[in-house]
Amino acid sequence: MTYVTAFRSVPPPIIGMVSVINDRQFNVLEDSLDWLETTGALVERFDPAVAPDEVARRQQVKQLLARGDASLPLILVDDVVVLQGEYPSRARLAHAVGSAGHHGRQNDRSAA
Repeated sequence: MTYVTAFRSVPPPIIGMVSVINDRQFNVLEDSLDWLETTGALVERFDPAVAPDEVARRQQVKQLLARGDASLPLILVDDVVVLQGEYPSRARLAHAVGSAGHHGRQNDRSAA
């Protein structure tokens, strides 16, 4: 099983005159992470401001975030950083996850 960990800062909604507007890039990332779960990946999501203990457990994440929030969102696959500092499209996210962890799963299926 592929483990995907996403460190991202949850933006506050923008309150307008008529309604509440959520950050579109953030929503697209969340939808893409939801989609990854439907493919069989185990996805964990953390906001570093809310879960500092999760940052502290991972030395590489701790070092990247020590420089500031420019590394967010930070996507790890099986504890290896595959994306940082960009809101990836679903295709880019799938490619990063696939190149880091799914090749073994695909080979196992073809052998069956």
